Amino acid sequence: MKNIISPRNMKRIIQYAFLMSYFITCSSSALASDKWQELWRQMKHATYIQTGSGKTIIYDFFDPNCLYCAKAFQLERPFVDKGQLTVRYVPVGFLTDSSFGKAAAILQAQNPQEAMENNYMELLRTGHAAISAATATEATHSALRQNERIFINTGATTLPELVYRLPDGQVEVFRGELSTEQLDLLSSGHRLGD
Repeated sequence: MKNIISPRNMKRIIQYAFLMSYFITCSSSALASDKWQELWRQMKHATYIQTGSGKTIIYDFFDPNCLYCAKAFQLERPFVDKGQLTVRYVPVGFLTDSSFGKAAAILQAQNPQEAMENNYMELLRTGHAAISAATATEATHSALRQNERIFINTGATTLPELVYRLPDGQVEVFRGELSTEQLDLLSSGHRLGD
């Protein structure tokens, strides 16, 4: 004897399946949102170099030897200069043997923002970082290790890595190369995934 599902029962099964899938989707989005909100709280413990004063805040993890990070800086610059973005550059040092010392040199410079910008400009111009590695002080060493731990908590394995918060409080992560169009979206308060 065959088990036949009546049209009425089939409708109930489809409704139940739809409701369950909706619940799972909403729950996973909420969990992801909670994860990113926790990450945002961790970002407060990062050591960074801030530029700009826009409503959308970006934490931009960078390595002094990362050409893609320099390109991201170059793309972000006009949005920062127009007051549309706040970018907090979070140094890490792991791409090459000299990266940690160069990140330390930037943080320990008399003017870290200027040291970072000069390094990026030279990296874009020649393909080589401008800053020489320095021996990290104990405080700088600790700050860079803390930045690395936060970077690892994002789930990232490469740079650039952006953690951003939109004016509505939504926190998300973006990995990889940015485009001007994506920065337009961010600066106007929109998610990159939309």
